[in-house]
Amino acid sequence: MEALRLEREIDLPREIVWEALVDPVLVEGWLHPSERLVTGTVPVVFAEPDTPELPAVLQVSSRAFGELRIELEARPGGTRGTRTRLVLEASDEWGRLADRSRLWSLRLDQLESVLRGHPVDWAHWSEAHRAEDATARLEAAHRGAR
Repeated sequence: MEALRLEREIDLPREIVWEALVDPVLVEGWLHPSERLVTGTVPVVFAEPDTPELPAVLQVSSRAFGELRIELEARPGGTRGTRTRLVLEASDEWGRLADRSRLWSLRLDQLESVLRGHPVDWAHWSEAHRAEDATARLEAAHRGAR
């Protein structure tokens, strides 16, 4: 399966973005209430360095997401003086690269929304995102066979 790589610039400090990756309540607001990046996975790397020049890395192997690596790099600029470059790399078995890319792009959009105080309204998510919901359901159907 071809690995997926997405990059984003987020106009917030790395520490704030990091919390949205590891805090279970914040993760519910963008990934899904039943999913976790840290709990229930096998963290390979889980490091937020004290040195701002080094990237923070979350790398996990999970049934839900396959091999996932998220790297956060602090960069100068932004409205608060620091912004974050996020690089997501995912290797999994769930469908075509284009579908996986759309779903992870949506997840990153949702991450940025929760960082701005707007968690996902999960009760209406599938209505608003029919194609992504179909892809997510297809992924879930294949998880049992993995």
